[in-house]
Amino acid sequence: MAKEVKKKSTSKMTTRERMMERKKALAERASGGNIIFPKEGTMRVRLVSQGPDKELGLEIIQFYSQKTGGIISPATFDEPCPFMEKFQELKKSTDEEDQELAKLLTPRRRFLVAGTLYKDEKGKEIDTENVGKPILIPRSVYQDIIDLYLDEDDWGDMTDPDDGYDIKITRTGKGKMDTNYSVTACPKGKNPNPKYIKEVDLEELIKAQMPSYDELEEKLNEFLNGAGTSSDDEEDEKPKKKSSKDKEKSKKKKKKGLDL
Repeated sequence: MAKEVKKKSTSKMTTRERMMERKKALAERASGGNIIFPKEGTMRVRLVSQGPDKELGLEIIQFYSQKTGGIISPATFDEPCPFMEKFQELKKSTDEEDQELAKLLTPRRRFLVAGTLYKDEKGKEIDTENVGKPILIPRSVYQDIIDLYLDEDDWGDMTDPDDGYDIKITRTGKGKMDTNYSVTACPKGKNPNPKYIKEVDLEELIKAQMPSYDELEEKLNEFLNGAGTSSDDEEDEKPKKKSSKDKEKSKKKKKKGLDL
């Protein structure tokens, strides 16, 4: 019944009203859809919660090429995805060229966290245009975030409104072979203005901006026509080198196994 009412009401909309609706939808999509990923240098961020019963991060399936850029696959949510369907088709093929193309199309596992960014590394000025934004990070960074969160003796929940803390994500290198990441916890008590801290439902946010199946098919055709060469900027990270401070810290902590 609800769908019928919606169809009936939209059929009476004027062109102007439809254009206003579209403007609003595009604005909402743009404001929430700017996914950030760490560039070379240091990013300071206050992570925000997804809710009391949710993990801080969201594991996603991503396809990437220079031609199409990064594509978050609907397969993340067990929904049909032309990229995943093509990849599975190519993997089953015995043709050598299909196998090579499958390697280029191989999906990647990444993580999204939500956070409010600063304009500076010292945390003096909040970047008001990047509040509660999704941040795309590799597994190693999320592993470090988990380790900090579970270290209740020294750190704990970085999203806690009273006892939380910022983190710094540092990236060195630009390409596949020379990129390393490290995560540093900032002192507690440096809480930003509460109005810039809000829960973010990453699944809802990503689903709202996800292209339709038809749009993804168009992007898949772009990928196939462009040979799908991978960009050096979207690296498969190398194991990062630990600083002496990190090594000292790790000696104090008990090693906890975590299978991601």
